Amino acid sequence: MITQSKDKLLSKYRTRIREGAIANAKKQLALRGITAAELDPDELEILVHDEEVKLRGRLKNYSLAALIAALTLGHF
Repeated sequence: MITQSKDKLLSKYRTRIREGAIANAKKQLALRGITAAELDPDELEILVHDEEVKLRGRLKNYSLAALIAALTLGHF
């Protein structure tokens, strides 16, 4: 039961990260003046993967910052 809810939560997390990465990749392409049709599927996948890595890194940094803030505020 716990593993099912864990898997469901991880799946939801991965889906949200993927959607955000796709949106960011579209923004990057628009800034460069390139359409998705001009790129190979492999190139698009690489671009989306890079955006996923960036998003995960930002989320880790935000989580760490929130943890530090919570621990710091507890001492005042």
